[in-house]
Amino acid sequence: LGENGSRHPLAMAIPGNGLAEQVIVGGFGNFISIYNTVITVRILLSWFPQAAGVGALQPVYQITDPYLNLFRGIIPPIFGLDFSPILAFVTLNLLQSSTVSLAAEIPDDMKAKFSKSKFGFAMQKGRNQLAY
Repeated sequence: LGENGSRHPLAMAIPGNGLAEQVIVGGFGNFISIYNTVITVRILLSWFPQAAGVGALQPVYQITDPYLNLFRGIIPPIFGLDFSPILAFVTLNLLQSSTVSLAAEIPDDMKAKFSKSKFGFAMQKGRNQLAY
């Protein structure tokens, strides 16, 4: 609650046990897991060249190709093998683990250490500005 007793909608974005946070973090984590599975299916389909012509599989290609093309420009094929999905998987896993860590609770001793640092001072200043 703010000074005048009003609630701030941004308060739910602060890590804790709020329902909105659980839905957002959990939903994003589930989305990344499903997308990892779709990319795995896409990689397995690349072993069967005739699968690209099957109409029922076109959504898999349309969903994954834009993301995989980002990494194909970084890692060229080596001896005819495309290693770009490895970098795509690593990026998705880093994104998933960082999303989960955003929802983690900060231990009390770490909170005390942060409050004494410049970062903690900036955080407190930001909270004070939100309270107005």
